[in-house]
Amino acid sequence: MSICAVLLLTLVEGRGPGRPPPPQDLSLGPGYLDSLLLSHEGVRRETYWSGTAYPRSCESTGANYGLPGEDLPWSKGRSVFRSYVAADAPTSEEQEEMSALAWDLSRCWCTCGSCSELLQVCPLGALTALNLMRVTSSVNIPSRVASFVNTVSVCSHMDPYVLMTKVSHWPELLLSSWPIFGSIFRLSVQVLHDGLHEGHLDGIFAAQVEQAPAEWKIHGRTWVAAESFCELLGFRPTEQSCPLLLASVLVRQALMLAGSTKSQAIDAIETLVGRAQVLVHSVLPLVPGVNECMKSQNLFLGLSLLPEGRHMFKDLMELQNLLEGWLYVLPDTAEGTLSSKRSSTICPAAHGSRWQGEWLLETDFLKDFESQLSYESLQHEHLRAPTGAPKPPKPGQKQAWVCTLFAGPEVPESQVALHAELIRTLAHSVRRHSWHSRPFVVLTEASIPDFILRELLADGLLIERRNFLRQVLDKYFDASPLLMQVPQDFEWKLSWFSGRGLTPTMGQLAVWNLTGWDTLVMLDDDMLMLKPADELFSIPVFAMSHDPTPIGHALDDGGQRTRLNNAARVVQPSAKVFNAMVAELQSGMYKDHPLVNFWGYDLQTLEDAFWSRRSRRSGLATFDDTKSFQGCTIARPGLARKKQQSLADALPDEAEARRLREFERIDPKEEVHCVLPADYNFFVDFVSVFHLVYYSISQEELGSWSTRQLMRRAAKMLRQSGSLMDEPRIIHWPGSLRKPWQRIHPRSRSSWDQMWWDAHADMCRQAASPCRISCRLGQPAE
Repeated sequence: MSICAVLLLTLVEGRGPGRPPPPQDLSLGPGYLDSLLLSHEGVRRETYWSGTAYPRSCESTGANYGLPGEDLPWSKGRSVFRSYVAADAPTSEEQEEMSALAWDLSRCWCTCGSCSELLQVCPLGALTALNLMRVTSSVNIPSRVASFVNTVSVCSHMDPYVLMTKVSHWPELLLSSWPIFGSIFRLSVQVLHDGLHEGHLDGIFAAQVEQAPAEWKIHGRTWVAAESFCELLGFRPTEQSCPLLLASVLVRQALMLAGSTKSQAIDAIETLVGRAQVLVHSVLPLVPGVNECMKSQNLFLGLSLLPEGRHMFKDLMELQNLLEGWLYVLPDTAEGTLSSKRSSTICPAAHGSRWQGEWLLETDFLKDFESQLSYESLQHEHLRAPTGAPKPPKPGQKQAWVCTLFAGPEVPESQVALHAELIRTLAHSVRRHSWHSRPFVVLTEASIPDFILRELLADGLLIERRNFLRQVLDKYFDASPLLMQVPQDFEWKLSWFSGRGLTPTMGQLAVWNLTGWDTLVMLDDDMLMLKPADELFSIPVFAMSHDPTPIGHALDDGGQRTRLNNAARVVQPSAKVFNAMVAELQSGMYKDHPLVNFWGYDLQTLEDAFWSRRSRRSGLATFDDTKSFQGCTIARPGLARKKQQSLADALPDEAEARRLREFERIDPKEEVHCVLPADYNFFVDFVSVFHLVYYSISQEELGSWSTRQLMRRAAKMLRQSGSLMDEPRIIHWPGSLRKPWQRIHPRSRSSWDQMWWDAHADMCRQAASPCRISCRLGQPAE
């Protein structure tokens, strides 16, 4: 057999180009793979704090969790702090403004607030505020000096010097929007202005020992006078001997690299700064102090007084400024009236996604998870669905894909245009991967701007000439009857709508009123098709996707745990069902439903409550070898499973695989609905993946399991819980942030994000209508 024939056979069998054989073919012994570091190893759970809920810049949080400090002026404080640390000689007005905001954003320092909750809301902002508050924390120099030298030998774990050894990796801080290194540099300058210098360190440490409580039993120790911090720690004051001096050299090299190259050097810069941090922390055991807290405090006090340490902080500050120019998103051009200018652009990376550096660590986390998910798929090829083509629609059977475009009067024109472009990208991916051509219906409101409607129709005509999409139909729904009537005192639960600037509506339910169609498959516009999904049209009953994350499962009044997610659904339009659903949901009868009480008063949860009451919920929709619907699994996805204690087990085993494939025949006349596998609504955003990976993991297990093991465990959990039957066919970015079109810098994109950008670029090359998403990178105005 020739090499070409072998390659062709490999492709036909489904193992695409570049995909390695199952790792067991190259086994180097049990546990060998788990002992290897991932490509982006180093992600630690504690580094994220609020990162899973808020952007690190603390802009546009989009939800209120009831934590004190959420309403503080974080964005204003960041702007003022950045200006203050960047000024060579801050004016008295800048000093006063900085001092006032530093007090507001670090009020826990004087026990009139909660530090722990501030660190949940905005950890990096709170740390910066704590640093800068110490610059003006006292009205006289002696009291301020006393707070630095700490001769009372009592140390606070909220001390900013202590937090610098705990809060995060320096590369992550470097890519944040908060001027942490600039604030540390200003703090070191303040220490000098107050009269302290490196020669005071031995006396400071001796005074700490002298004042230490007797029960610490450290009296009698003395510190030999030294000329420098390095000598005091036992090193010669040379770059080759003292790790602190070598760390300063590495940071200077990173700064020089940033000044001479383009943004491709981000990874190299992170590596240099990361090594500098390791060197700094390596001397921590040698630093004088009665406990770890005081050692951390004294380490950064010593660095502030060490000339090379002070220069290192300044270099890190300048390096952060350079990186911001690479990673900060700006509108490409001034956004004019879109309808009058074909060339007008839209930059969707606004509010919480302007600072692209915030997402790099999340991006690496997702890339690592995707690699482990692919690994697990290779291990269980016997579970894969058949790859043969499904049967085409029967003659006379009307089927279509559907997506909703919110275009109410309250929605800005630019937002409507953006989502129209997202729908066109989704439709392009559907046409590209589907076995059979079906129309793509845009379900929208009569208030849609005329030019957007014309562009959608033109896009459809172009694709029709290429034998892809037949048409984009201008089907409208009347928004007025579908405005959500919220029971009194339930307005606070409308976080989904308020976070997106939308009027609470049930407009998506209008899909049930499209009775001219036999079967519709409805998708959200923040989705992308990766593989054919024609088999969905063979499901004869209503079916909706589910939340595949473990935290997305809760008991409803029927004792079921599978939480529906309305991003994907199979609908057999019915005016009767439409009228019943609207009447019940508008009546407020579900206001005390357990699902609504837990998740909030939003359309998705109301639909879940409606279907849990209206009909029996079966399991996952399954398909036979001809890609036709055969029934729904008896086991529902999301049911509690015994926690796996051994990650070496190859799950699911044969018995588990059989159990997950056991199904019941579904009679379309019966009051029953099914659940779509996660294959058709696979969450690829960081928040969902992070919660999946760390689900039910204890602190003890965090110390014994590698990141690779945790990610492989999560991939197995998806199968073991019955959520994922095959491989992701349609991926989804839920939430209001972390969308692929907000990831402008290529380095900030996960593998899945890049798939969206590739599909978008391909769509734009073929489309008759203009594509408007365009941004540029540059220095922030703050």
